[in-house]
Amino acid sequence: MLSSSLEIYLMEIYKSVENQEEVTCSDVAKKLNVPIKKVIQAVQRMHYQKYVQYTTYQPIKITPRGEQLARYLISKDKLLDNFLDILQITQNIDSEKESMQQYLSYDSLKQIEQFVLFVNKHPEITNRYKLFLEKRQQNSILEQIPPEDR
Repeated sequence: MLSSSLEIYLMEIYKSVENQEEVTCSDVAKKLNVPIKKVIQAVQRMHYQKYVQYTTYQPIKITPRGEQLARYLISKDKLLDNFLDILQITQNIDSEKESMQQYLSYDSLKQIEQFVLFVNKHPEITNRYKLFLEKRQQNSILEQIPPEDR
């Protein structure tokens, strides 16, 4: 598995390939607004791990393994967007999603997927949850955290 920073590079390469674009390190550097040296290092690491094929001065090619992982990463991103939407999370969405992407196991994500599919099939559950949140009942499981630690 790739580090979260390498995942970003892989997804960008995949999206470009899907759009029928030739992908070079300088293209990725421009799109992600990072120094080309960092992109070259990242692409070399992904080449070593067999996610991409890379040769100096040649377009980057994504391997079947890289394509499969990129499709998974994109679908995971969409799944977590749906999940956070169901939960009515509106603040710090990007940092919440990033944390979840890093720490949730594949098995946990599969369970979240089943929950999202269930809720999408039964929208009345979402409506009842919204009503529950509006009432803000005093029942709680989670203890309060000091405000300065939030």
